[in-house]
Amino acid sequence: MSEPEVVNPVPVEAIEPWMRTLRTALLHDPGAPDALTRLHNRRRTWTPERTWGVRHDDRWVGTLATEARTLTVPGSPDVVAVDALTAVSVAATHRRRGFLRGMLGRSLAAAAERGDALSVLIAAEWPIYGRFGYAPATQSARYRYHPRRPGALPRGGDAHRIRAVTADEVGEIGPVVFDRARRRDAGQMDRDGAWWPRSLGLGGFELQGERQHWFVHDGDDGAPDGLLAWRPTRSLDLDGTPGAVAVQLLAAATDAAYLNLWTYLAGIDLVGEITLDERPVDEPVRWLLGDGRALQETGTVDELWVRLLDVPAALTARGYAADGRIVLDVRDEDTGGYAAGRFALDVAGGVARCEPTADGADLLVAQRALASAYLGGHRLRRLAVAAGVEERTPGALDRADLMFSTPVAPWNQTHF
Repeated sequence: MSEPEVVNPVPVEAIEPWMRTLRTALLHDPGAPDALTRLHNRRRTWTPERTWGVRHDDRWVGTLATEARTLTVPGSPDVVAVDALTAVSVAATHRRRGFLRGMLGRSLAAAAERGDALSVLIAAEWPIYGRFGYAPATQSARYRYHPRRPGALPRGGDAHRIRAVTADEVGEIGPVVFDRARRRDAGQMDRDGAWWPRSLGLGGFELQGERQHWFVHDGDDGAPDGLLAWRPTRSLDLDGTPGAVAVQLLAAATDAAYLNLWTYLAGIDLVGEITLDERPVDEPVRWLLGDGRALQETGTVDELWVRLLDVPAALTARGYAADGRIVLDVRDEDTGGYAAGRFALDVAGGVARCEPTADGADLLVAQRALASAYLGGHRLRRLAVAAGVEERTPGALDRADLMFSTPVAPWNQTHF
């Protein structure tokens, strides 16, 4: 019997046992019908050089992959190229033997070598990824909306701008509308490349999951500027119990599209309950309702985790709420230590410059703390309680929090 080994690249010929290991670890049935669909779709986008695994004799006992994605950052119309970590698993028979560290250490080294400013993930479990330098940077909320309650209708909306569309039409409209919409908020991951045909069952991809009802909103110029997808979760019962639907996507590139899409939702016949997942924690529609309690928050969860790899590139890429200068002494004791160093962040006229410096530090900050604050979702002062931040210059902590703050909470609605 040979010793287990970390393998990269993983050839596409190994996809079936590799996927079986992943689905088993994530508590999915590897023989279910949707497993065959996902296998077919993943085969079409398989990237051997960005795929890792642990092989023990003729078995795969660990999986990991990364994707080239883009992320919206605060105060900038541009997006940042990021390393997106996904499909991470280690079989229960091979845990606590360093195989995750072996795969993830190599994937981070590859990201740093490519010049990625940061790596991101959505964590299945909180305790796993901190030792690799990842930290939660955004939150997402779950809501239950009761459209039949008095005062539940958004004020001033017009549902007549909404029209139903086919999957083929969404394939043409969706990428453009979603990209416009996601650039309005920090923390949003892209849906480029194969995302749309894979989700819609187009272009040789098989449909993953249940088919959705799709709708678009047309703006004043007649061009689509909003997108909505929902599916029924409960039918109307003849005893009077209303039906229910689950919203899979609500993306608006304008305030008018946002208001009108919610107005449409409030008017769907036979529906008494609407659930929405992966929404912002500061969902603005509440302030458009006569009774804000018609929208109930049912849960909040950490969503996107960030790991900084190139501090000057990452801090230069985003915008800031105020001008100023601050010197950060970044401590990075996690795998790779990629972010360690002392850096001067100068913001003047809204333009940021960050570079290494020998000047005295205003703040000592752990990389994880800076990663959590990067998108504006968490304050460094709050993170100081965990010994992640130490103020060396009086007032520097408040100045940094002001500079890194964002007008609305960052959020992400795209899994990867």
